[in-house]
Amino acid sequence: MLRPDTKYMEMALILAARAEERTYPNPMVGAVIVKSGKIIGKGYHQRSGGPHAEVEAIRSASCPLRGATMYVTLEPCDHHGKTPPCTDAIIKSGIKKVIIAMKDPNPLNSGRGSRKLKKAGIQVEVGTSSGEAARLNKKYIKFIKMGLPYVTVKLAQSLDGKVAARDGSSKWISSSTSRKYVKKIRSGFDAVMVGVNTVLADDPFLLDEKRIGYDTHRVVVDSKLRIPAASNILKTAKKSKVIIGTTASARKSKIKSLKKANNVDVVVSGKRSGKVSLKSFLKKLAKKGIVNIFVEGGGTLAGSLIDEGLVDEVMFFISPKILGGEYSSIKGKGVSNIAKALELRDMRVKKSGDDIFVRGVIEK
Repeated sequence: MLRPDTKYMEMALILAARAEERTYPNPMVGAVIVKSGKIIGKGYHQRSGGPHAEVEAIRSASCPLRGATMYVTLEPCDHHGKTPPCTDAIIKSGIKKVIIAMKDPNPLNSGRGSRKLKKAGIQVEVGTSSGEAARLNKKYIKFIKMGLPYVTVKLAQSLDGKVAARDGSSKWISSSTSRKYVKKIRSGFDAVMVGVNTVLADDPFLLDEKRIGYDTHRVVVDSKLRIPAASNILKTAKKSKVIIGTTASARKSKIKSLKKANNVDVVVSGKRSGKVSLKSFLKKLAKKGIVNIFVEGGGTLAGSLIDEGLVDEVMFFISPKILGGEYSSIKGKGVSNIAKALELRDMRVKKSGDDIFVRGVIEK
């Protein structure tokens, strides 16, 4: 049987997860207020720029809060951003105790919220369900601590690990069920990324054309700016922003013309082995507020990201087909020894139409 503190914190974590990653670059946070053993208020941070979880919970309270306890999944903020400090709202409410799952890793607030509450005479405890809270906000934590987006690589491959037949054809390896699922997954990310080879081979849109206000940016890694002006991605830039990562090797005239295009951003990064330094590029994307990236490029981009140690999570849609040949789903240098193979944790495996869907976090 769960202790009361753990039970109420788990409720707060479930509330936080309702945001489904719509809060970036802010974390997902949930709050529950308890008085005399009864829940009298609850709320969660629903979107970036909206009221924080603590304020939502206070506003929802069914009775006066004096003497109540608040359970919150992340340390309350004590700074002015798009909204006022949550600490002020808590102090004003009369809440006597705040139980916090984890400290905020953001240096702007880390420890400040707790100190402010304690100074106001409020009891503060930190650490209940901290592991679960950290897992919920693993993308935000990486973004804050490392200045890098959380990278998830998605690959559709045959049973023998190939992404295309000998003639280069790849539509469709995965089932229609899997393709619909990918569109749903995509909307939970700040950006979807491909390499220019995918653009040249498949000319994807990387968006649902029927959807208005689609806010997932489309990112293309293109060292020499080979992307055609008539590509579907550029033609639909007004619907969803396009960011192109390139190098100084690209023609200056093309950089200039693309920068003039509506809703297109060209980012010139350093080189690594003659190509875009992906770590450098990702850091620049993080500075633009991009917290998590969904990589849908082919084996070359996936291999390069893995070689640079930048992948956090993988999703494989494995089709019951055998293709043979050379089109491996992950290229790059590969590991030098089997002992250095990347291992997955938090594995999830399920059917997706005729495919097998495998998802896991890379052990680091």
